[in-house]
Amino acid sequence: IMNVFEYSAKAEQNWKRNLEDMGAFHPQYTFYGDFSIADWYGEKSIRDTYKNVIKSWGDDYEALTEIVMVLNHKSWSFNGNVDSHWLGARCTEEVRQRYVEVYAELYDKADAEFYKRYKDNDDAMRYYFEVTD
Repeated sequence: IMNVFEYSAKAEQNWKRNLEDMGAFHPQYTFYGDFSIADWYGEKSIRDTYKNVIKSWGDDYEALTEIVMVLNHKSWSFNGNVDSHWLGARCTEEVRQRYVEVYAELYDKADAEFYKRYKDNDDAMRYYFEVTD
């Protein structure tokens, strides 16, 4: 049985391995690990983590781009039962499905937030499209 830190490390390692197939992008932040720790404690913790990272990092377009990527991957990861498998018994089918929905919702919010903040910044938009495409 894993503890929260082992789960977070395993989930983040898996994310980084998946990114290797995407090209030159390499994570600069610990957002995947941060959200993985939040997974352990439930939906409220995920939502609180989202509020905190947007508040702290939303003014940095590279960081916000990575947050968007993390949220998208988290939704897909729970949909594909990868992160939920590592969470073990604490992740029932109901919890897994809820995490898919929560992460998809937060992805949509972060994506909209990016456009709201940076729609007039050519460098930010170019970076966002290069990294997320």
